[in-house]
Amino acid sequence: MEQSFEDRRASDRRNQYGALMLAAFAQARRPLSFQDLVSVVAPQGARLSDVADWMATARQSGLLKDEGFDESPDGGMAGPRMFSLPDPPPHAVGVDRRRTERRRASA
Repeated sequence: MEQSFEDRRASDRRNQYGALMLAAFAQARRPLSFQDLVSVVAPQGARLSDVADWMATARQSGLLKDEGFDESPDGGMAGPRMFSLPDPPPHAVGVDRRRTERRRASA
């Protein structure tokens, strides 16, 4: 059975690694770089383009905040570009954090 154009388009937009990358931000609680995200999802079979596509979509929708670069002693840019969850984080991330904290407290 063939999918309609709208169904294919919606499924093409959904990144199968998005939940893992979002969880990485929630767990890290600090800005992450592109390479940080690649190291999370590459063992699961993700390609660089999967990470780049998700990050572009997440930035466009306001799910990620661009933190820019660190500043070197001479005032230039240093290190990788960093990204974080906005304040306050999206509701789904906040719920996940509370659940994780409850698990840690009960352990």
